[in-house]
Amino acid sequence: MEEANKEAKKEVNWGKEIWEWVYTIAIALIIAMLIKTFLFDVVKVDGSSMFPTLVNNDRLIVTKLGYEPQQGDIIILDSTYKNRQEYFNMMAHEQGKEELGFFSEFIEGFSLPNDLQKRYYVKRIIALPGQTVDLRDGNVYIDGELLEEPYYDGPTTSIDASVEYPLTVEGDTVFVMGDNRSRSKDSRSSELGLVPYDAILGKAKLRIWPLTDIGFVD
Repeated sequence: MEEANKEAKKEVNWGKEIWEWVYTIAIALIIAMLIKTFLFDVVKVDGSSMFPTLVNNDRLIVTKLGYEPQQGDIIILDSTYKNRQEYFNMMAHEQGKEELGFFSEFIEGFSLPNDLQKRYYVKRIIALPGQTVDLRDGNVYIDGELLEEPYYDGPTTSIDASVEYPLTVEGDTVFVMGDNRSRSKDSRSSELGLVPYDAILGKAKLRIWPLTDIGFVD
């Protein structure tokens, strides 16, 4: 009888230990998800649109909490955000709703067409809501004043005839460009256009890779 009781206690202890491990791992995953969603994230630069400030395969820490867009900031943005929201709005209309709820959008996100999947760009904020952007003689003008750009010394030209200048930035959006103007798809293109605040993941704050270039980003 004593032996049977000992075996029962062992089984109960094993069950408790497994549960504690599962609980601990679940809590750790939730905390990691919350940090990634609301505090900061690590992203990899893909391409040369921000050369020479940033280069392909640089790793950046992006801060999110309390971020307010400022002119000159380097940001990470969701380039398909506007098209994806239009898609969700169309689905809501078909279902007789004003809009899809957060949970519905989350579920629908698993079956989105490839061209609506999240795709992140790294760009620099050139102008804020209410400011007017003009491109003249290879230069950028903001509200009629020449924009000083120490990070870029080449010409800036229009890349899309359908985007007309001067252009006034709408509320809760920003006008962005890459530092490598000849190889950057940005707000000069109607495909991206003005970037809504809601499409901004956060500000690129720190480069952590390669190790030889660790430092703040500006």
